[in-house]
Amino acid sequence: MTFSEYATGLSAYISYGKSEYDYFTELIGNFIQDAAMDACKLLKRQNDTKYRYIKGIRLIQVKDAQYLYDHRDKEKFSHWIWERMDDTSSYDKISAWLVRHNISSNDPATACADLLESIILDIINNIASSPPSQKSDLDLTLINDIQEKIKSLPRPANVPVPKEATQNEETYIDELFLAYGDAEGMDVFSRNDLISFPDYEEDLNGRRIDFYAAESIRRGVLELGSGSLTDQFDVLKSETLVGVTDTAKRAHPNGYERMLAVMEQAVTTPMTNYVLSASPYWIGGKIKKGVCHHLVNDGKLAWIRRRKKQ
Repeated sequence: MTFSEYATGLSAYISYGKSEYDYFTELIGNFIQDAAMDACKLLKRQNDTKYRYIKGIRLIQVKDAQYLYDHRDKEKFSHWIWERMDDTSSYDKISAWLVRHNISSNDPATACADLLESIILDIINNIASSPPSQKSDLDLTLINDIQEKIKSLPRPANVPVPKEATQNEETYIDELFLAYGDAEGMDVFSRNDLISFPDYEEDLNGRRIDFYAAESIRRGVLELGSGSLTDQFDVLKSETLVGVTDTAKRAHPNGYERMLAVMEQAVTTPMTNYVLSASPYWIGGKIKKGVCHHLVNDGKLAWIRRRKKQ
């Protein structure tokens, strides 16, 4: 088994949906001793190089594998795998994945650590698969060609912001009103209160612009007419949700501050799996923030924490 096959096989259970380069950093960082991390050259590679390691386009070199082996901490790695299994309830799935590779164990975390150690030893002993073939180079060329074509996509048709909010906006706007009220210590905040709080009125107008920036992408994807791209707005929402979930979970002074923190995080979150991000017309700060309002409409985000009914 190659490192790429190993990493890809476990990705669904332990990557938390993170980008390939972030996943690579966590995988390697949890395999080596804490004291050896600062000097680990693999962890200092560029993001696109880490991506290629995960995809198998580039192979880990012998000297890097030797460093990993010399400074391995399998107990640390096993503990990390156990935590991920608990979080994702994937004990049975990882055990089944190991069995498919002829590995049977009552301790799948330790088995995963042993398997990664074995893969690293194979690299050191030159037993691993041959260097990337010409096919990999062709694949990379194809990827670059696709990205260039995406960059040349025309700007999606702009969906104008209607003067009056539509029914489709009620959910996320109601949530914004709850956030405004929470910030001001008001049990109820309605559109009528905007007169007394002009800053929130300005904020709401900006949020509506963001919502329709994302709505332009949603409709634009459907109008591309390509079956392979029709899921891209869902991908964009999924990538955004993964990027902002931890920020949304943290304690904040009030719902308005939670919303602002989530928006800031959304703008900086990379959209690795959203292929249209190669075009500046199909991604941007307003679009990312607008997607958060779509997630509120979907019930995936909220600015106010609801107490469970007794």
